[in-house]
Amino acid sequence: MNKYFLLVSLFLSTSFLVSAAPKQKKVDTWIDASIKAKTELQTQLQKTGMPIISSFKKHKEKAEPFAVDLKGVDKLVLITAGGPDGSDYDQAVWGNARLIKADGTAVWLDEVPFEYGVAGWAKPKMNINAYDHEIFIAGKEYKHGVFCHANGTLVYPIKGEYVRFEAEVGIDDTSSGGSVYFQALNVVPKFVGDELIAKYPEQIGMLGAMMDGLDTWLITPDASIEKQAVEAMVGKLKDGSYYKSVVQQIANEKDVNTQIRKYLELFEKLQDVYALQGELEWLNINAIKLAFADMSKQKGFDAAKYQPMLNELVQLQQKGFSGIYKGDEQAIADARKALDNKKAILLGNPLLDADKIVAVRYKLGSTARQAMAPSLGTQANNWSNQESARRSGFDAEIVELSNLRGDMQMKSIFKPIVPDASIADLRMHWDANRVMFTTLMGENDKRWNVYEVKLDGTGCKKLIENEEPDLEFYDGTYLPDGRIIANSNIGYQGVPCVSGDDPVGNMVLYTPEQKNLRRLTFDQDANWNPVVMNNGRVMYTRWEYTDLTHYYSRIVMHMNPDGTENKALYGSGSMFPNSTFDIQPLPGHGSAFVGIISGHHGVARSGRLIIFDPTKGRKNVQGMVQEIPHRNRPIQELIKDELVNGVWPQFVKPTPLNDKYFLVAAKLDPQSLWGLYLVDTFDNRTLIAEEENVAYLEPVLMDSRKSPNVIPDRINLASSTSTVFLQDIYEGEGLKGIPRGTVKKLRIGSFSFSPWGQGGLLGTIGMDGPWDIKRILGEVDVEEDGSAMFTIPANTAIFVQPLDAEGKALQVMRSWFTGMPGETVSCIGCHEEKSTIAIPKRTKASLQKPQAIKEWYGKERGFSYRHEVQPVLDKYCISCHNQDKPGKPYLKGDKWINDWTSNISGRAWKNGGHFTLSYANLHRYVRRPGIESDMHMLVPMDVHADQTELMQILQKGHYGVKLDKESMEKLACWIDFNAPFHGRRSDIPKFEDAEKSNELRELYREMFGAPESTAEWLPEIPQNIEPVRFEKEQKPLGDTLLAKWPLYDPTEKSYAQWDNTQWKQLALGNFQKSIPLGNGITLELVKIPAGSFIMGSDRHPDELPKTIVQVDKPFWMGRFEITNAQFRAYNPAHDSRDEHRHGYQFGRKGYSMNHPDQPAVRISWQEAMDYCKWLSEKTGMKFSLPTEAQWEWACRAGSDTPFWYGDMSADFSRYANLGDIKLKEFAACTAYKFYESAMVIENPNKYDDWIPRDTTYNDGGFISEPVGRYVRNPWDLFDMHGNVWEWTLSSYLPYPYNENDGRNELSSENGKRVVRGGSWYDRPYRSTSSFRLPYREYQKVYNVGFRVVMTEE
Repeated sequence: MNKYFLLVSLFLSTSFLVSAAPKQKKVDTWIDASIKAKTELQTQLQKTGMPIISSFKKHKEKAEPFAVDLKGVDKLVLITAGGPDGSDYDQAVWGNARLIKADGTAVWLDEVPFEYGVAGWAKPKMNINAYDHEIFIAGKEYKHGVFCHANGTLVYPIKGEYVRFEAEVGIDDTSSGGSVYFQALNVVPKFVGDELIAKYPEQIGMLGAMMDGLDTWLITPDASIEKQAVEAMVGKLKDGSYYKSVVQQIANEKDVNTQIRKYLELFEKLQDVYALQGELEWLNINAIKLAFADMSKQKGFDAAKYQPMLNELVQLQQKGFSGIYKGDEQAIADARKALDNKKAILLGNPLLDADKIVAVRYKLGSTARQAMAPSLGTQANNWSNQESARRSGFDAEIVELSNLRGDMQMKSIFKPIVPDASIADLRMHWDANRVMFTTLMGENDKRWNVYEVKLDGTGCKKLIENEEPDLEFYDGTYLPDGRIIANSNIGYQGVPCVSGDDPVGNMVLYTPEQKNLRRLTFDQDANWNPVVMNNGRVMYTRWEYTDLTHYYSRIVMHMNPDGTENKALYGSGSMFPNSTFDIQPLPGHGSAFVGIISGHHGVARSGRLIIFDPTKGRKNVQGMVQEIPHRNRPIQELIKDELVNGVWPQFVKPTPLNDKYFLVAAKLDPQSLWGLYLVDTFDNRTLIAEEENVAYLEPVLMDSRKSPNVIPDRINLASSTSTVFLQDIYEGEGLKGIPRGTVKKLRIGSFSFSPWGQGGLLGTIGMDGPWDIKRILGEVDVEEDGSAMFTIPANTAIFVQPLDAEGKALQVMRSWFTGMPGETVSCIGCHEEKSTIAIPKRTKASLQKPQAIKEWYGKERGFSYRHEVQPVLDKYCISCHNQDKPGKPYLKGDKWINDWTSNISGRAWKNGGHFTLSYANLHRYVRRPGIESDMHMLVPMDVHADQTELMQILQKGHYGVKLDKESMEKLACWIDFNAPFHGRRSDIPKFEDAEKSNELRELYREMFGAPESTAEWLPEIPQNIEPVRFEKEQKPLGDTLLAKWPLYDPTEKSYAQWDNTQWKQLALGNFQKSIPLGNGITLELVKIPAGSFIMGSDRHPDELPKTIVQVDKPFWMGRFEITNAQFRAYNPAHDSRDEHRHGYQFGRKGYSMNHPDQPAVRISWQEAMDYCKWLSEKTGMKFSLPTEAQWEWACRAGSDTPFWYGDMSADFSRYANLGDIKLKEFAACTAYKFYESAMVIENPNKYDDWIPRDTTYNDGGFISEPVGRYVRNPWDLFDMHGNVWEWTLSSYLPYPYNENDGRNELSSENGKRVVRGGSWYDRPYRSTSSFRLPYREYQKVYNVGFRVVMTEE
């Protein structure tokens, strides 16, 4: 027998074979009680043939019949268990569930009240799913059904009244996944488990954590669950080899009861070892030394007392603790001593000398080790306010913890008025003699309100006195002047992305003396966590997503306590982090703060602990100073929807003691309890309080502090307006590169945000956006120096759009600002860096009175397609577009679609798809931000009206159609507003669901300073419009014959037989050149021969008349479009950005255009010319952009067909990356695999797959491809058709083409230059050798790049 085997044998015989000892009377252990409870439960189940268990049902599977014999059964217990695969969204349904009597009559289960019911998420619901919609399982609708998200339990009294239970079980179709076991029992194992855990909390609590609850264990007759638990525990050890052999010996036992007992005894031993391992993982000697050195600098730290402890700790660490995995008792003792020393040293921090902490204590019972939101009194997700949080089922209290360095004492301070209510949002007053918190008002009035209690437990009182029965208050904070800021449902709005079903909370200011309320924020979505900064301002988290990805847009704001000077502090325009909660200012700092970053879906309200310093940066990781722990690990940007799923430890509710030490609630791993910890920037973590069955949250040190200075109010409540002063619209990134003088006006807009019960999901306001009704208030003028001053309605969410001379937006504001009454809102520029200091200067606007907003073709109104756009179509388009034919969309406004649907997750259910056929057809020609677009600030003009096919059709002379100024501006405004359909909420189906919300808005409007609403007013739709008929302009055809042209016809000869054109190039001799650009990057050129050709075509008016053009001498041309790598050799910072997705983004960026070998895009003509200048200086050669003639000659390569490879119907799949079948991949479900990936919809419908495209061929390219992927043309040039458009030197002037009429000069009279060649987004007809488009010299376009030419002197 070897030594190892002997150890195992001794372990089994001495520690476990207790049954071999002499019988004696003894107190039952937790193991005895567990075995007894399990045996008794099994007996009860066996009497009635229970349990009945379904197969493992998964999402999208057909429902399974489920039947239970109820003879002799007193209670029917229905359990939905999530199963072992760890999936979420286990939205279980007992479909068509019914109880059957002996006479055969049946009662629907949804008509029978349960005596006990709990669901793993939301609550049990009758005949509706989690989102209050109809129940469907695998496409089949169930009019009757009980929804009970796993893990859930329903208990029904039977008492002999029923003899049978029948149902069809499965998972609701609206779930994003899920997998469930359905079980029927005659006893409630949870009740038995609760009794055990109440009696033996420590042991049973951990056992339940390893078993994901006790129910399945208690009803399983063998020892398999016990074995799984110990194997899971062994698997968590760094070295489990010793204990694995113990497990195997127990498995060899023949008697089941012996196995059960031994497994439980082993579990108890493993529990101790695992706990030590967890503590030792946080034993970081270097971190302790750093903290020791730092504390030694603090007044009051007893270094002489703690130095010997530190020395001993170092010695024990050097000795090592590996013996704990072999049952070595000395190693276990050493480990415990080392951990005691660590705790003593770190809790010796003078910052804790107050020696008292106030916290919230939740008694959770057997679920304490699994508990996450909402069991912690928090909201169930990252998008709700407290109003959506659970209002019952808690056992919470505020407690005082004292004697932190010794035998800690606990004293109860407050228990809720409603016994099972939660307690949230704990705030300590600066005097440290009272705390503020949120709880329910009473048994008969279960609304939230903000309360205060003194720390001696006396003086509990409601802080916000208001008689209005519809208002609730929560998430409050003290102000230095005695007033209070809190959140409230005051706007009666609903969260847009959940059909308005979750109420939105905005902030109010309350003055106790006058009991006066004033609304401070008028935001689209939630405000969270208001807290006073050290400078007296208030910071909070705001959720916003007007045309933005709603998964990343919870940003930190700051404002004065009166609501003025409200600005972004951190996170605006960035995709990381998704959410920032529980923000708290760092003592002694102006703007630095600590907060919890979390995701969108998945784990809610808890997450990673981050220190922020906005002075170092305000986006992404720029200002993230450190993550705790991970002192030496740089914080990396992570674009992920469920950002903190699987991340440990999880933190919530931090309180900074200074900028290095923090009190925080934490759960270290999936099986840990929520405890209170002292953490620091050196990577130490020290447990202060932890208790089995309990979660401790919201720790606050009972230590008085100096209150911040009071900032006086700067408002005038007698005023109904605010003034906006804009110093220089051209300052900042928003209009970077736009020439001065381009902005002529500002378009002023506002919103009609979602009421309760409506929302703005995909297909509600428009197809693929926007989220909200957009309203046009009017326009104001911008002075030549870029300044503007104007008045706006106060207490109104406002957005502005800078307009060019044609009334088209040069940038879109996908956010808003709100002016308080009488406030002057000042901006330096357009998205200027927030740390920019305004330099006082005299501007033209400042010398004049503020402008009033000028009406824009009528008074303020919502922008409605039927009211604004359809009349334009009726006047100019329907004389031709009055039949729905391919290539000629139906544009009359008299037909409504009735077949709208979407397979993109997040689509509207009850109120989507209410659109006219005209709208469904026309919106396809408008590339726009969509319902969600890039979180980062868009490149100026990125979604400018001129880059839409709709505007380009009109600009190129569409059958002679010429719109009047008003009509053109209305089309532009529609595009700039993200192509909405609805302009008022009452036109959207199911508006009655929002009636209550709208009634309350109006009822309380004056009380809270909201302006009078005209949101549902629209002008009458113009009638009897006389269509304008246009004669197609007859342009001369021009030159049609040229000797020896074409060099040959590609429709008659194959590519390999293009002898004439190829010999023309070969005759040049060496026609290839490679130029090094550095770092291994080269520029390849090919020489293009001279010659004559007929330029233009008869396909479009601006390509006529055709002209014979002579290319006088050969020139060198880039073999490929300039790539990102090549352009970054000149400008390393260039960003070609991403092409945004359609529908929802769900945890991922758009489609990247930034691969080194993809063509560089979003480059203006001027930047392309600057590159040519740099290239010329670098090489000593003469580089430029090709003229239109050079480009077309090189593209044709001797052909006179539309493409160098054939005619309009030619199969382009080998030759060009054009807008083809692959564009359907924009129709993708981004919620695939729980938001971890996107799934291309295999056969998307016409509403999801809406980009106009060729449906015949598939060239294999989706967006732009790395250059050179497709077949070269006969002159060795790649991608002349498709991939990306290419700038030319030439101004956009009418034909006939004349080399000497100034069109190829460096200065352009109209400022517009020609792009050629088409792109991945364009159908073949837009990608021919002759097709032309104009863009402005300063415009950066998502699919426009360039290639260079070099001419020899």
